[in-house]
Amino acid sequence: MKALLEYLYPRTCCVCSNSLKGTEASGLCWDCRSDSTLISPPLCDVCGVGIAGRVDHTFVCADCQEDPPAYTHARSLFHYEGGVREAIHALKYQRDFSVVPDLARLLIAGLHSHFDQPAALTLVAVPLHWKRRLHREFNQGTELIRGMRRLEPELKVWKGISRVKNTETQTHLTKAKRKENVRNAFRVRSNKQLPERVVLIDDVMTTGATLSSAAKALKKAGVKEVNTLTLARG
Repeated sequence: MKALLEYLYPRTCCVCSNSLKGTEASGLCWDCRSDSTLISPPLCDVCGVGIAGRVDHTFVCADCQEDPPAYTHARSLFHYEGGVREAIHALKYQRDFSVVPDLARLLIAGLHSHFDQPAALTLVAVPLHWKRRLHREFNQGTELIRGMRRLEPELKVWKGISRVKNTETQTHLTKAKRKENVRNAFRVRSNKQLPERVVLIDDVMTTGATLSSAAKALKKAGVKEVNTLTLARG
């Protein structure tokens, strides 16, 4: 039946539109998957930004020293370019859920490579305000976590945080204005069964203002450690 469906409705790559082969189970062909640059060490130990040159010790960048974010560690897997960028756009703006399995595999790999004891971590999707959620009809962070749990069903998920401030888009704001824009934007609905160690999951990190604001709300509620993991960094 699966072969018949693929024959009747051939799958194509969301980036280049080439036909996908049987071994390419999701929304990206092999060429477009490789058309993205990994963010490689050395990294800032806090925000995860790439550092030029050789660093043989734990390093914290000047920005994180001057204005420490609320999260403990932030990690992004790729630079916001190439096939990964196109796949994120396909999911976020075109509702192409065929890319979710591929993106979820990348996040699973990142979870295991960047964090100690991943089984002890609880995944939390960065929430959308209800008005934006109503307009978009889904939250990309939630979809990515669902994809991750299909691969590793034992992963823990918590949904006790909401976005209470309908902020304007961050795209054209400066770093300082982004931080002010998302100030007090999140609220923990209940501190019952509060997880101890959390990883916030989202698609893209830019300045980290949104992730830091969400982390601040979680830590204020009593979460001991908040980390973040995103597919890309813009």
